[in-house]
Amino acid sequence: MKKEVSDNVSKDEVDLIEMGKFYFLNGKYEEAISEFEKALKINPKNEDIYFNMGIVKEANNDRGAARKMYEKTLILQPDHKSAKEHLDKLVGIRKGRK
Repeated sequence: MKKEVSDNVSKDEVDLIEMGKFYFLNGKYEEAISEFEKALKINPKNEDIYFNMGIVKEANNDRGAARKMYEKTLILQPDHKSAKEHLDKLVGIRKGRK
């Protein structure tokens, strides 16, 4: 999961993101998603929230939702290297199954 948080985010947003990461690292995926969704209500244009949600959804084997999160990340930040890598991996998985 990405650790850095942009300077243009509020303390509440940072706290929610960090709590989401904490829940993820402890295998509490639903709680992690809930925290990230709260952070999105504060700042729906924060690409790192979408990326982190994608990580959680991918870890929870929800590949379709993870793909959407990575795509949203790339809409907001087209050069997000990690989102590209995860999306390529998911697309490769899907192509490999056909």
